[in-house]
Amino acid sequence: MSETREERFSALYDSTRPKIIAYVLRRTASRDDAADIVAETYEVAWRRMDDVPTGDAGLLWLYVTARNVLANHGRRLRRRNEMAARLAQELRAVELSDKPSHEEGLTMQLCLKALVPADRELLMLSGWEGLNPVEIGRVLGCSPTAARIRLHRARARLKEMSEYALPKKQSGDVGHTQDGSSARGRFPEEVIGQ
Repeated sequence: MSETREERFSALYDSTRPKIIAYVLRRTASRDDAADIVAETYEVAWRRMDDVPTGDAGLLWLYVTARNVLANHGRRLRRRNEMAARLAQELRAVELSDKPSHEEGLTMQLCLKALVPADRELLMLSGWEGLNPVEIGRVLGCSPTAARIRLHRARARLKEMSEYALPKKQSGDVGHTQDGSSARGRFPEEVIGQ
């Protein structure tokens, strides 16, 4: 009775693993990279088990495969590094300003930062990335309806927070603190702390 595919692969793996690991370790910068390359080498061997020769020729076949995997890994690293360098150059040319140009913008930015991260992410996806609830749902892994409801609630919390922090444009009854000063235009913790 002939060996099954699994038995043949196990025998090949057990007999060649130390040599393939040593081969790859001598050619990589890190043990993590080596582990990935060894795993990919044996994955190729598994997929192409019918092409792997028996005996010592199987080890040579694995050396060739590991060499090809190493070459592919090197190309991926170079492409990634080139892309990172291009992106860094582009980012240096883009000026993102975190400083709002007026007091109201600064106050809104502080209110946004004070929100819980989930609310902040929803509002940023909508406002800065320009995504609609369907797209936000895809990004967050929820239904468009859930995204719409969460976005509505996040906007309501931001509005409520900003109402405490921003002065009203119209005159009217504004709350007063114990010392008689206006509570409008101050953060809740400033008013409560008095």
